[in-house]
Amino acid sequence: MSTTSFTYFQAEDRLLVVIEPGNHKLWLTRRLTQAILHDIATLFASKVPGASFPGAGADAERIALEHSMAMNEEDLDDTRQEQGTPLQFSDTPPASADDPDIVLCTGLDAQLGSDYASISFVCADKTLSLRQNRPGFHRFLRTLALCADKAEWHPQHIPAWLTQSLLGGLLANLPPLDAEDEEI
Repeated sequence: MSTTSFTYFQAEDRLLVVIEPGNHKLWLTRRLTQAILHDIATLFASKVPGASFPGAGADAERIALEHSMAMNEEDLDDTRQEQGTPLQFSDTPPASADDPDIVLCTGLDAQLGSDYASISFVCADKTLSLRQNRPGFHRFLRTLALCADKAEWHPQHIPAWLTQSLLGGLLANLPPLDAEDEEI
């Protein structure tokens, strides 16, 4: 099971990604972040399972549902292995910008399937691979999109399912503020 941490460093205009285990640290540029959020996310969506089931809906509907479920931690497989940890936010960066162990990511490769996603970051003389199940990769993509938005990079042509607001569903489940207490 692997986890990732993201920090935007304005002075570098790069995202620092830390992959655990192994404490691998790499810089992601705007261009590579755009490639992940558009190209790899689009390929990931093309592998959404369920097309053979009657009434399963179109690919766009299935990927949006799968994304919503992953973000709400309603994973279809109830095994908690390889799921990763839920999204967590911190005010403390996982490393400083001048850390000599940070390498610049110069290329990407991805392998995507109906039950996993693997992204390889090409960094100088080594390649760092991150393999996750589909819910974990949904959370990786969403966090990366949020970081790019926070950095004001304005990535283009991001799939709609990746940027949809999750707030509406959350608010729909809240009771009205003026609801009277039920008598027992």
